[in-house]
Amino acid sequence: MSTLPPQPVLADDPGPWSGILDVLQRRGVRPGRRRAEPPNGLMRMPAPQTTVTLSGLDATLGVAGAGPVRIVAAAREPALVLTAEADGSIAGASPGVRRVWSLPDLRLSVEDRTGNDAAVEAVTPVLLVDLSAGELPPQTVFAPGGTVAAVPVVESARVSSLAIVRTDDRSLCRLIRWARCGAWSADGKILVIGGEWGLLALAHHGVEA
Repeated sequence: MSTLPPQPVLADDPGPWSGILDVLQRRGVRPGRRRAEPPNGLMRMPAPQTTVTLSGLDATLGVAGAGPVRIVAAAREPALVLTAEADGSIAGASPGVRRVWSLPDLRLSVEDRTGNDAAVEAVTPVLLVDLSAGELPPQTVFAPGGTVAAVPVVESARVSSLAIVRTDDRSLCRLIRWARCGAWSADGKILVIGGEWGLLALAHHGVEA
């Protein structure tokens, strides 16, 4: 079982177009340099250059990620696939490891190192521009109620991102660069996003953790 302590978080939501702060913080840091563990969160970034309609945040949808959020927890264990479990927890897979975290604190409760490639189901991102054409891809994860979905995408710069889209018109509510996957709590009030850097729990604005 991993013994990594919880990572501190910056709670503020920088808006609809953001990137993972942990990834940006660690760029350019010299190996071996001793420093305190930095907090994780979201950092504001430019809007994507795409033909997909950018609708931006909409709090009336009542779904975490589609509207304003507060970052309530972080975990350092990686995940390339995330799924919501029947007991309210979040399960994730990375190469050779399956883990389960509780919500909303992202406390690790299960770590299964089977030796198999637990990330073989990791989905291949689609081009961001393709979201407006045809059906949503099989790797789409729908929020409870189905009005919003999370889709792993890549932009023209080949940066892996997670797109939060409205399912009725395929417009883009939010884009989180360096996030690879996402899954919602049963009530849709918490969105957990993940990648090689770990996990973040995003709570719908106004909902207490």
